[in-house]
Amino acid sequence: MTALDDFADMDDPLNPVPRFPVEPPDGRRDWSEIDRQATLRSLVHIGGPSILFFAIPNAGKRNPAHAKKEGIMAGVFDLQAWWNRGFCSPEMKGYDSNGRPGKLSKPQIEWGNRMHDMGYPVACFFDPYAAYDWMQSVGAPLRTINHGDRK
Repeated sequence: MTALDDFADMDDPLNPVPRFPVEPPDGRRDWSEIDRQATLRSLVHIGGPSILFFAIPNAGKRNPAHAKKEGIMAGVFDLQAWWNRGFCSPEMKGYDSNGRPGKLSKPQIEWGNRMHDMGYPVACFFDPYAAYDWMQSVGAPLRTINHGDRK
Protein backbone atom coordinates (compact mmCIF):
# COMPACT_ATOMS: atom_id res chain seq x y z
CA MET A 1 0.00 0.00 0.00
CA THR A 2 1.36 3.41 -0.95
CA ALA A 3 0.78 6.73 0.75
CA LEU A 4 -1.60 7.63 -2.09
CA ASP A 5 -3.72 4.60 -1.29
CA ASP A 6 -4.05 5.86 2.28
CA PHE A 7 -5.37 9.22 1.04
CA ALA A 8 -7.88 7.53 -1.29
CA ASP A 9 -9.56 6.06 1.78
CA MET A 10 -10.03 9.55 3.16
CA ASP A 11 -12.14 10.74 0.21
CA ASP A 12 -14.93 12.80 1.76
CA PRO A 13 -17.27 14.82 -0.47
CA LEU A 14 -17.65 18.43 0.60
CA ASN A 15 -21.39 18.34 -0.05
CA PRO A 16 -22.66 14.76 0.26
CA VAL A 17 -25.99 13.94 -1.38
CA PRO A 18 -28.53 11.82 0.52
CA ARG A 19 -28.99 8.31 -0.88
CA PHE A 20 -32.03 7.80 1.34
CA PRO A 21 -35.55 9.29 1.05
CA VAL A 22 -35.80 12.99 1.96
CA GLU A 23 -39.20 14.66 1.95
CA PRO A 24 -39.25 18.28 0.71
CA PRO A 25 -40.48 21.05 3.05
CA ASP A 26 -44.25 21.04 3.43
CA GLY A 27 -44.80 24.78 3.96
CA ARG A 28 -46.33 24.29 7.44
CA ARG A 29 -44.35 27.04 9.18
CA ASP A 30 -46.75 26.95 12.16
CA TRP A 31 -45.70 23.41 13.12
CA SER A 32 -42.40 23.14 15.01
CA GLU A 33 -40.02 20.20 14.68
CA ILE A 34 -40.65 19.13 18.26
CA ASP A 35 -44.43 19.15 17.69
CA ARG A 36 -43.97 17.11 14.51
CA GLN A 37 -41.89 14.59 16.49
CA ALA A 38 -44.51 14.49 19.24
CA THR A 39 -47.23 13.84 16.65
CA LEU A 40 -45.24 10.96 15.15
CA ARG A 41 -44.56 9.58 18.63
CA SER A 42 -48.31 9.69 19.41
CA LEU A 43 -49.18 8.01 16.11
CA VAL A 44 -46.67 5.21 16.77
CA HIS A 45 -47.92 4.80 20.35
CA ILE A 46 -51.49 4.38 19.08
CA GLY A 47 -50.77 2.37 15.93
CA GLY A 48 -47.88 0.21 17.12
CA PRO A 49 -47.75 -0.14 20.88
CA SER A 50 -45.22 -3.00 20.62
CA ILE A 51 -42.64 -0.70 18.99
CA LEU A 52 -39.89 0.75 21.14
CA PHE A 53 -39.85 4.32 19.81
CA PHE A 54 -37.55 6.90 21.34
CA ALA A 55 -35.48 10.02 20.71
CA ILE A 56 -31.71 10.31 20.83
CA PRO A 57 -30.69 13.46 22.74
CA ASN A 58 -28.26 15.55 20.72
CA ALA A 59 -25.76 16.45 23.45
CA GLY A 60 -23.04 17.09 20.88
CA LYS A 61 -24.44 20.51 20.03
CA ARG A 62 -24.46 21.58 23.66
CA ASN A 63 -21.03 20.33 24.73
CA PRO A 64 -18.86 18.89 21.93
CA ALA A 65 -15.96 17.97 24.25
CA HIS A 66 -18.27 16.02 26.57
CA ALA A 67 -19.97 14.36 23.59
CA LYS A 68 -16.65 13.22 22.15
CA LYS A 69 -15.52 11.83 25.50
CA GLU A 70 -18.84 10.00 25.86
CA GLY A 71 -18.57 8.55 22.35
CA ILE A 72 -21.57 10.34 20.87
CA MET A 73 -21.60 10.06 17.08
CA ALA A 74 -22.40 13.17 15.06
CA GLY A 75 -25.34 13.01 12.69
CA VAL A 76 -27.33 10.19 14.29
CA PHE A 77 -31.00 10.77 13.51
CA ASP A 78 -33.17 11.95 16.40
CA LEU A 79 -35.70 9.12 16.29
CA GLN A 80 -35.25 5.36 16.56
CA ALA A 81 -37.91 2.67 16.19
CA TRP A 82 -37.16 -0.91 17.24
CA TRP A 83 -39.42 -3.94 17.07
CA ASN A 84 -38.98 -7.70 17.04
CA ARG A 85 -36.18 -8.23 14.48
CA GLY A 86 -36.66 -4.81 12.94
CA PHE A 87 -35.45 -1.22 13.05
CA CYS A 88 -35.86 2.09 11.27
CA SER A 89 -34.76 5.64 11.94
CA PRO A 90 -36.86 8.58 10.75
CA GLU A 91 -35.49 12.11 11.08
CA MET A 92 -38.02 14.91 11.46
CA LYS A 93 -37.50 18.48 10.31
CA GLY A 94 -39.57 21.58 10.88
CA TYR A 95 -39.21 25.34 10.49
CA ASP A 96 -37.18 27.75 12.59
CA SER A 97 -38.56 30.91 14.19
CA ASN A 98 -37.73 32.84 11.01
CA GLY A 99 -39.81 30.49 8.89
CA ARG A 100 -36.87 28.70 7.25
CA PRO A 101 -37.20 24.95 6.69
CA GLY A 102 -34.80 22.67 8.53
CA LYS A 103 -32.08 20.98 6.53
CA LEU A 104 -30.02 17.87 7.04
CA SER A 105 -26.52 18.64 8.28
CA LYS A 106 -23.47 17.14 6.58
CA PRO A 107 -22.99 14.66 9.48
CA GLN A 108 -26.67 13.66 9.23
CA ILE A 109 -26.36 13.00 5.50
CA GLU A 110 -23.17 11.02 6.06
CA TRP A 111 -24.75 8.97 8.86
CA GLY A 112 -27.95 8.42 6.86
CA ASN A 113 -25.97 7.34 3.80
CA ARG A 114 -23.89 4.96 5.87
CA MET A 115 -26.98 3.39 7.43
CA HIS A 116 -28.69 3.21 4.03
CA ASP A 117 -25.63 1.56 2.47
CA MET A 118 -25.67 -1.05 5.27
CA GLY A 119 -29.30 -1.84 4.44
CA TYR A 120 -31.02 -0.06 7.33
CA PRO A 121 -34.14 1.98 6.58
CA VAL A 122 -33.58 5.69 7.23
CA ALA A 123 -35.44 8.72 5.87
CA CYS A 124 -36.10 12.39 6.58
CA PHE A 125 -39.57 13.92 6.84
CA PHE A 126 -41.45 17.11 7.53
CA ASP A 127 -44.85 15.39 7.70
CA PRO A 128 -45.21 12.97 10.64
CA TYR A 129 -48.06 11.19 8.86
CA ALA A 130 -45.80 10.50 5.87
CA ALA A 131 -43.14 9.26 8.30
CA TYR A 132 -45.71 6.91 9.88
CA ASP A 133 -46.69 5.53 6.46
CA TRP A 134 -43.00 5.07 5.56
CA MET A 135 -42.35 3.23 8.83
CA GLN A 136 -45.23 0.91 8.01
CA SER A 137 -43.85 0.38 4.48
CA VAL A 138 -40.44 -0.71 5.83
CA GLY A 139 -41.97 -3.34 8.09
CA ALA A 140 -42.81 -1.58 11.34
CA PRO A 141 -45.79 -3.39 12.92
CA LEU A 142 -48.15 -0.43 12.68
CA ARG A 143 -51.90 -0.53 12.19
CA THR A 144 -53.28 1.43 9.28
CA ILE A 145 -54.83 4.57 10.70
CA ASN A 146 -56.97 7.26 9.15
CA HIS A 147 -54.92 10.38 8.54
CA GLY A 148 -58.07 12.41 7.91
CA ASP A 149 -57.60 14.14 11.27
CA ARG A 150 -54.27 15.72 10.33
CA LYS A 151 -53.30 18.81 12.26
